[in-house]
Amino acid sequence: MDKREIEILEEINQSMKSLSSHFETKELFSETDKLFSKAENRVENALNQIQNTFDRIHDKVFNFNNILIGVYLVLGTFPDKLPILKLWTAIFPILNLIFMVYIDIRQMEIHRFASRQLDWSAHDREKYGEKIRKQTNLSLIALTTSIGCLVYLIIELIRKG
Repeated sequence: MDKREIEILEEINQSMKSLSSHFETKELFSETDKLFSKAENRVENALNQIQNTFDRIHDKVFNFNNILIGVYLVLGTFPDKLPILKLWTAIFPILNLIFMVYIDIRQMEIHRFASRQLDWSAHDREKYGEKIRKQTNLSLIALTTSIGCLVYLIIELIRKG
């Protein structure tokens, strides 16, 4: 082989290496894109699960509070002459119910805010996080006040029993 043939072969070899590295890079980017896509899907799924869990817990607290309202009303009117509870105490679970409706309205507003996520600024992202934190705290307060109504009911039943 003469010198010119060797140079041509080396150029071909360099071109092949370049093409090979280009394809490897392209394949690597493709794999990376797939991993990012999977991660984004997991994040989206996790966010949906958080919201579903919040809704289920809130529904259970709502139902529990409705049962408390019924119990308070029944015990506030039974027996006729000397009811177990004073009827006015039914205001506690009723006020808690109103508070939980307020929480649901706030949750609807949070969903509206989140629906415009593509137009958010950095400040809006912080604002969203703050709304979620406040909403979680309000829900914990609602759960606590429902438990407080139950504790009051139990104490009154023990005291009267």
